[in-house]
Amino acid sequence: MNTTQIKNILSDLGSRAKHSLGQHFLLDESVVTRMVKAGDIGERDTILEIGPGLGILTKELTKSPAQKIIACEKDNLIFEFLQKQVKQKNLTLVNRDALVLIPALKVSLPLKVISNLPYNISSPVIISLLTVCPVLPEKMILMVQKEVAQRLTAKPGDSNRGILTVFTQLFGEVRVLENLTPEQFYPPPQVDSAVILIDKIKMPKVDRKSAFRIIKMAFAKKRKKLKNSLFSSMQISGKRMEDICSKVGISADLRPEDLDSQQWFLLISELVQV
Repeated sequence: MNTTQIKNILSDLGSRAKHSLGQHFLLDESVVTRMVKAGDIGERDTILEIGPGLGILTKELTKSPAQKIIACEKDNLIFEFLQKQVKQKNLTLVNRDALVLIPALKVSLPLKVISNLPYNISSPVIISLLTVCPVLPEKMILMVQKEVAQRLTAKPGDSNRGILTVFTQLFGEVRVLENLTPEQFYPPPQVDSAVILIDKIKMPKVDRKSAFRIIKMAFAKKRKKLKNSLFSSMQISGKRMEDICSKVGISADLRPEDLDSQQWFLLISELVQV
């Protein structure tokens, strides 16, 4: 699909690319081929696609052996277009806000998420899939802003490391599969993009919502040391703080971005008991 074709489709729909919905339509079909291949889709898999747009990825997904594909599109006009264009038996189109759909999603395992995510909801979608989705995805292949990809893959000590990084890495491993330039989209975004893989996802042995709450408290004052951010917010100080740090093997003088995933897991495990 090229720029002219997309413009013509949108014109026929009496629509345009909506900035409010983070709409940037992918032009490069080779990218979606690689995204689907990275999903390693089997006959038992259910695939969730968020923001299918004009269907460039959706059509490729329907060629896979997936048992079921759920494509969630919020834009009413584009949803109606997709209903006419893509009619495979294993495809279910849903006209809904993804952040409303995810907590109510009822599907069988294994679930995989393969999506060109709307840029304005990429972080909330990832967090929702890991916290409130009734079925934890086994794998996610996502198109996001390059900045989000850099945050998700940031190592301990990196200033890019934040809430999204730490929380996601509690569940699985994150890596960048490829980078894309604005020219590979219409309209071209003002940022570079990246395809990421979140793999080896499993339920952490801590309560998901409690873990997110604790990480959020720590990064609310990101540049401050743990003793002045997380421990201060939880009103933990003195010997009690020292005992917790000793068990985890960290110093309260570290900043939130300095801890690795295992240290965060141990710290959260201690703090949920407080």
